Amino acid sequence: MCFWVCWWCLNLSYIVRRNNSIRGDFMCNEMDNGRIYIITRHQSTVHWILAKLNGKGLDRDVFVTGHLSNEMMLRMRKGDIVYGILPIHLIRRLLRKGVEYFHVVLPHVPYELRGKELTLKQVKEFGGQIWKIDDIKCFKV
Repeated sequence: MCFWVCWWCLNLSYIVRRNNSIRGDFMCNEMDNGRIYIITRHQSTVHWILAKLNGKGLDRDVFVTGHLSNEMMLRMRKGDIVYGILPIHLIRRLLRKGVEYFHVVLPHVPYELRGKELTLKQVKEFGGQIWKIDDIKCFKV
């Protein structure tokens, strides 16, 4: 198992392995179970998602990034899992590839805090939820 981390402010990516050694490349050979991607700019949301997983699925590689790139989308395959707050057209692309998508929903964020960095306590306080999205039927008009 390895953890991929992309630090938003430094734009630095590295892998932290179980034995805490750090590798600077992006290739990890232990990909039998697929990967878990956590895609959000908010660090407290990353911590909240990992806490919600409570160790489930963490036998996989975990890649954390602030944004979903085209390169990353091309690497994803059936069996991968994505947690995030993505726009509908990207969710649709993921689902068509056979990737499982779980959407982070914060239903009770006060208007004055929208767009602001929330603390882990606030994510919980404002009713953080994870919704599995199975299908999206939409088309451009």
